[in-house]
Amino acid sequence: MPEIDNPKELFESACSTNSEPYALQNIGNMMEPEFSENCIIIVDPGMPIHHQAYAIIDYKDELYFRQYIVKNDSQFMHCLNSSHPEIELIDDFEVRGCVVQQKQRKQRSLHYYFLDKDSKEMVFDSKGKVKDSKR
Repeated sequence: MPEIDNPKELFESACSTNSEPYALQNIGNMMEPEFSENCIIIVDPGMPIHHQAYAIIDYKDELYFRQYIVKNDSQFMHCLNSSHPEIELIDDFEVRGCVVQQKQRKQRSLHYYFLDKDSKEMVFDSKGKVKDSKR
């Protein structure tokens, strides 16, 4: 796969100027086992950030795909693959959107947010679920 000269510039020109959900390809193994390398993620820039959300975060002029964690009034970007360190967010950062769905090759799509039938609120599930196709 060819190396992208400036991935942040490409992202800003193609994704971040739109308020509609967009797709990205996961590069690397930092978010395994939940997100395999090269899976496609759907990012919703309008979804508010919350503890344990999977998010695209702009921090120190770099873009990260990580799990957002709040511990003891501190904020972190957490890798699901324990061989990579988590990063404490000590400076300003910008959330570019939360991951709402992923698609892995030859597998069903996983959705991370669902409408609760009783409360009518959006509910987050960190393991994702296959969307019920019955209507």
